[in-house]
Amino acid sequence: MKKILAITLLTSTLSAQALSPNEMLVVVGAVKYYNENCAGLNHNGVKQMNKGLKRFKMDETPIPILEQNPLAISGYQTAVKFGCMGTKREAHKAGYGKYIN
Repeated sequence: MKKILAITLLTSTLSAQALSPNEMLVVVGAVKYYNENCAGLNHNGVKQMNKGLKRFKMDETPIPILEQNPLAISGYQTAVKFGCMGTKREAHKAGYGKYIN
């Protein structure tokens, strides 16, 4: 389960067209962890995140509220288990390394 969630997180982190609303919430949690504890998203990554949030009309909800969703919390906890280097490595493997610092 942990591996499936991680793969979903990292392969769909910033590809707004491939995400469902639930997956977007998981990504919100993972990005929260990466921004707080690692190097964070670069400018293109922020733009892609905003596109994803707009697509599901989540941009109207404050980010702190989205981060309290159980799926976002799950994404955060999974990112904690992978750590900064593991998350970055998996993002690069999935082809999304260009969106993170």
